[in-house]
Order: sequence, then C-alpha cells, then structure tokens
Amino acid sequence: MKKQIAAAVLCTALTLMTGSCRRVSEEPAGNSAGTDNSYEYTANGEFISPVYESLSEEEKAIYDKIKTAVSNFKDTVSFDPPISKDTAHKIYKLVYSQERKYFWLSNLFYAPSSEISVLKLHYLYEREDAEVKRGELDLAASTIVGELPDGASDFDKIVYFHDKIVTNCSFSDTSEHVHSAYGVLVTGEGQCEGYAAAMSALCEKARIPCYVAFGKTKDGITHAWNKVLLDGNWYNVDCTWDDPTIKRGDPDFVRHDYLLVKDSEIEGNTHFPDELCAGLVPCESDKLNYFAGKNLIFYSAADGVKALTEQIKTAGIAGKREAEIRFSDESAYFTAMARLFDSRELKSIIEDINGNYGTHIRSAYKHNNDDMHIVHVSLIYESDPDPNE
Repeated sequence: MKKQIAAAVLCTALTLMTGSCRRVSEEPAGNSAGTDNSYEYTANGEFISPVYESLSEEEKAIYDKIKTAVSNFKDTVSFDPPISKDTAHKIYKLVYSQERKYFWLSNLFYAPSSEISVLKLHYLYEREDAEVKRGELDLAASTIVGELPDGASDFDKIVYFHDKIVTNCSFSDTSEHVHSAYGVLVTGEGQCEGYAAAMSALCEKARIPCYVAFGKTKDGITHAWNKVLLDGNWYNVDCTWDDPTIKRGDPDFVRHDYLLVKDSEIEGNTHFPDELCAGLVPCESDKLNYFAGKNLIFYSAADGVKALTEQIKTAGIAGKREAEIRFSDESAYFTAMARLFDSRELKSIIEDINGNYGTHIRSAYKHNNDDMHIVHVSLIYESDPDPNE
C-alpha cells in the first residue's frame, strides 16, 4: 500500500469535496427539550444512513463488501459476478463520502475496464500509521463529547459540536489531513469534507443520526455538509460556511448562519446536492434552527435592534466580541439594517454602552447575511490595532 498513487494510472478521480466555498460580508460599522431520534441502527450500533437505504439490495451488497474490505485494510475486493465500472464508481463514491471513519481510504478510484471482478483499493496511510491516527481521533472526539454538560439536549450537543469544530479548526486546502475528521479534530486544519466528517464523528459518539451530504456551490465548487436528525426532523448543518477565513484575531469567532437550516433556505441557492444524495430526507422544519432554539428570531426591527443592543452590552462588559440576531422576514431585516448602519444607530448604541458601563468598544465589523436575514457584529475594542493604520 503506497501513500500516494501516481496520477498516470488513475482512470477517475472522485471529485467529491476538493474545494470549499465561504461567503463573508465584513464592513466596519459604527433550548430545546430532549429529543426522540428513533432511526435504524445496525446490530453493532452504527446508524444506517438514508444514503445507504436509497440503494438497491444488490448495491447494498457491493457497498458492504467495499466497506468491510476498507475497514480491514484489504488491498482488493472481489465481485462474482463482475460489476460494471459505473456501478463500482457510484458505490465507491458513496462509501468514501459516508464512511469517513475510515479516513485512510483514498478518494481516487481506478477501473481499468468496463467490467470489474477485482477492485484495487488505495490508502492514504500504511495500516500501522492509520491505527495510531484512529486512536488519536477517537480520543479527540471522546474528549469533546465528554465535555458536554449533564442533561444537554441533542440541540445543545449539535450547537456545541458546531462551535467546537469552528473555533478549534482553521480552514485549509493544502495541509496533509484536511479531508478527514482527523485533520479537523486532531491537527486543527481542514476543509469542507473534513468539517463534515468531524460533525459526523461527534454525532456518532453522541448517537445523533447524521450523515454527509455532498454536491456543489452555486459557483460550481465541490462542497460537503451534514444532515442531522433532531426531535424527528432533519436539518442541514454547514460548519465550513460558518467558519470564515478572516477571524479578525478573535479565536472565539463563530457564526451560526448555516446551523440547523431548512432545505428551502440553501438548496438551489447556495448548496446544490449531488444526485446521489439529493432529496433523500426532507429538511422542512425551522423549529430547531439555531436562532429559533436560542430565541434570537425577531419579527420587528425594533425588537431585533433592542435584543442586539443587549447582546452588545453583555459582550462589552465581559470583553467578548460577538452578537447576532435573525429576522423572520426581509422587511424587518432591511429596516433594522438601515437603522443600524445607514442611519448609524449602531454607533450611538456603542457610545451609550461605553458611557453607561465603562466599556471600551471602538466600533464593530458587520457580517450580514441577506439571504438568511441575519445580522452579526464583531466588536472592535480601543485596545485593538487600528485597521486603517
């Protein structure tokens, strides 16, 4: 088993998630109850993904063969009778995307003929090295799950996992392990595929049904995110897009724009699922959207601005930086945006908080999301370097 495969012998590359897209808009400016997630699990406790369930019985048998071979570091997997190259490619792609706990599997697929009786498997690491890394990944994931407070609901767990991933990992598409949960949770570097794998790994330990969705962004860049099941409803979670590359020196910066959102808010707009995973489960509820679960959705501009003001005050007193709210519709959202930024009401809010509470906020950056009607500001303190100097 070689760590790298010469490109000349590769017939097809599984272009699953080789890139990732994020949208950052930054300009200087003045709980749920417990859940009942009944879903199918195997005898050894593994969640049965809707992706797997979408396959025919014959395809499931091929999937199981490849999965078993990969889990045991087999060099090849045999098929009798032979299977078509297209079928082998499809199932290999799904095994690679859904079984990310076997992070040593390469995403490169080689088929020398149209009919396959023996499929050669390629790995990123030698078995001994992979076993060490598997232990490190298990420890990292177990530590995060073990830090959950007693009585945390599944909503709380997903929020905690999301924030841990975003704050502890930096986006990279050049480091060695960026496509895996190992890269995100152990080395602290990853890209979309790794972020999605990390969320799946944490949910698996917490027994929250979760799988990886993959496809492209509106710019045609390959991308991956998650689908999670909470309180009987499926939701989308995209940790990558909540982790912008520019954090303004704040290690605790995290957005929640794409945490527990409906299909209608992203599909066909920012996220375009691959046909192999499109439409498998409906994500139609916004009951446990992050902002709904945190009581941060507002129906009027006045109520939203009041709540944002309180958040800024609390953050300023504690020396924190982030405040965020969401509006129920674009009318309230754009009215609030006009008040806060066009009319410079945010500047007055900051001045009043400084005067009344002795805080030292200089200004703020805004991270608005027009599609999702979200206002997020990051506070800039007087002690921070002046970006204009």
